[in-house]
Amino acid sequence: MAKDGEKSEWKDFVWNPRTREFLGRTASSWGLIILFYIIFYLFLGGLFALTMYIMLQTLDDHKPTWQDRLSTPGLVIRPHADEAFEIVYSMQKTESWDMYAQALDKFLSPYNNTLQAQKNHECTPDQYFLQEDSGDVKNNPKRSCQFNRTILDICSGLEDRYYGYQIGQPCIIIKLNRVIGLLPGKDGQAPSVTCGAK
Repeated sequence: MAKDGEKSEWKDFVWNPRTREFLGRTASSWGLIILFYIIFYLFLGGLFALTMYIMLQTLDDHKPTWQDRLSTPGLVIRPHADEAFEIVYSMQKTESWDMYAQALDKFLSPYNNTLQAQKNHECTPDQYFLQEDSGDVKNNPKRSCQFNRTILDICSGLEDRYYGYQIGQPCIIIKLNRVIGLLPGKDGQAPSVTCGAK
């Protein structure tokens, strides 16, 4: 058991009625230390806000400051298969390839000719379509070139809604990811991709 003297010391530390101290400090001492920390944290918050404001002034809303300038941009392959990029199916089992046809339908729906005509610019083939910023409004109004679904012929899904899967000649769509400032092709030659069946 604690002695009476120890209890008295502990009680005096929490609240000492003689010196009017709470946890070893008077009311004015607590007020000063609280005021110090309020000013200190307001200063730190202001310094953080100022540095964020200055940093954000250096960024462009329409173009990343740093980007990987790869010799070849990344590719998107549709229909999306497993991690090994293998599309395995049986021509006799419709359910084994039907999901691939549905995935291509969903992927190609934004490329319907009517939607492309509404949203995008009709570009001249074999020429780069460059758009400069228009005065004070950067990147506006910039449009992409039309990519009509009918360009894909048999793989458009318009003539063959099964995209060749039922006859063992499946369509696989390869799309280049966008890299700002990249002009595709090298020495006037278009990029090429070779793929084959196992």
